[in-house]
Amino acid sequence: MTKKTNFLITDEGTVVLITPVSNEARQWVDENLSIEPWQWLGDGFGVEHRYASDILEAISEEMGGVEAG
Repeated sequence: MTKKTNFLITDEGTVVLITPVSNEARQWVDENLSIEPWQWLGDGFGVEHRYASDILEAISEEMGGVEAG
């Protein structure tokens, strides 16, 4: 069975760009994170490395389908 990708993760050096790519992922972000408008970069949002690991762990546990880009 093929696993659905819900998020695309890109390490941009000083920040990690997390892009929700499914409707379920966008809903998860809305319900679980407080993203400031300035954090949105196109369809994804940027977070510092120190926060990214906790966010990615929660996404992986609750949503699965995380893909590095």
